[in-house]
Amino acid sequence: MSTPSSVKGWCPGARRPMQSGDGLIVRIRPYGGSLPVASLSVLAGAASRFGNGQIDLTRRANLQIRGVTELALEPLWDALASLGLLDDSAEAEAIRNVAVNPLTGIDPTEIIDVRPMAQALASQLAANADLQALPGKFAFVIDGGGLLPLAELAADVRLEARREGADIFVAVGVATTHGVAWLAAAAASEAAEIAVQIARAILARGGATRAHALSLQAVEAIKAELGLPKILPNVESSDDARPRRGLLALGDKRYVVGLGAAFGRIEGGTLASFAEELARLGVTDIRLSPWRTVYAKVGNRADGETLIAAGRALGLVVDDADPQVRIDACSGAGCCNATVLPTHDHGRLLAELAARAGFTGTVHVSGCPKGCARSAAADLVLIGTGDSYRVVRNGTVRDEPAGAFAASEIGTKGIELLTNQAAVHA
Repeated sequence: MSTPSSVKGWCPGARRPMQSGDGLIVRIRPYGGSLPVASLSVLAGAASRFGNGQIDLTRRANLQIRGVTELALEPLWDALASLGLLDDSAEAEAIRNVAVNPLTGIDPTEIIDVRPMAQALASQLAANADLQALPGKFAFVIDGGGLLPLAELAADVRLEARREGADIFVAVGVATTHGVAWLAAAAASEAAEIAVQIARAILARGGATRAHALSLQAVEAIKAELGLPKILPNVESSDDARPRRGLLALGDKRYVVGLGAAFGRIEGGTLASFAEELARLGVTDIRLSPWRTVYAKVGNRADGETLIAAGRALGLVVDDADPQVRIDACSGAGCCNATVLPTHDHGRLLAELAARAGFTGTVHVSGCPKGCARSAAADLVLIGTGDSYRVVRNGTVRDEPAGAFAASEIGTKGIELLTNQAAVHA
């Protein structure tokens, strides 16, 4: 059975949903970040039947069905089980936080296909009950490189494919306050086991410990006690900006299409229509990503352009130049009891103003000081308090505000806020 849904404050799951202002949030973790198009259609229907019809694409490459009632949980679980998307227990589900490249297995530029590694890691997490004591947000990233690397996605334990000459190996590291500490080089067949050993070593240092809370001395101690196979000096992750939306060429006349959802929110009816178009074009599965964008491999360029046109008609984000890509906004009023501010409406307005002003920076609109929508710094951060926003420049919700203004003024003062670093209003 699940933990009572009235308990709040963790990352929700399917078996352990979280109460929000619009009902229960049920998070679905697709295995390997992949969903058959047929399953996508079922989930779109389930969102309307058992929830309020709204679906979130999360930054951990998961889906969330919103507005679910207590009475609807059991039939929703039945639907998820029929799709192979329900874990045996809430505890097993909670630690299955394994993210992979969205194009793994279809990207000819990737170093390795990381799906076998991800499957091995998921199997080990499920088979070892002691690992269920890991903190609920403890996360693994497995990055095979290629067109869409995961350098920006935070993780407690990171596995990255590397190539040195003719040799291919997996670098295994942990997050620290100073960046990733690379602990070992391993064969792909051994990397999942080493990741589990490191997770156990972190767990032994305190049940609620996340990797970034470890001291550098503790990291060195873990490296020593595990006798890891090789120390890697100067392994750097690439954070180059890559095209993520629209038509992406894989080479050899192969294409994928990336389509995003503004602020990660999509209506069930829109998702159903999108699934119908995918099926019509012969697409069999979609891949989820940390960028609130889904990817579909298409048969040719013409099919890709057709899918982009369909996505645009459905209101999806089809271009990296869309200002909505650079704006993160939390759920806001009606979905969260922590705010009275319509953050999505304000985010859309700011996107329009950013396009008009030529603003190309990042914006975080948070209805309250928790900052759920974005942990990284943004050029402009708006933090809701009552019916006003406090303003942070080049920082996060944790930084000291430079001023404040009434939320009702966002339409008249938005361009100044976006373009004038000194613009704040008492």
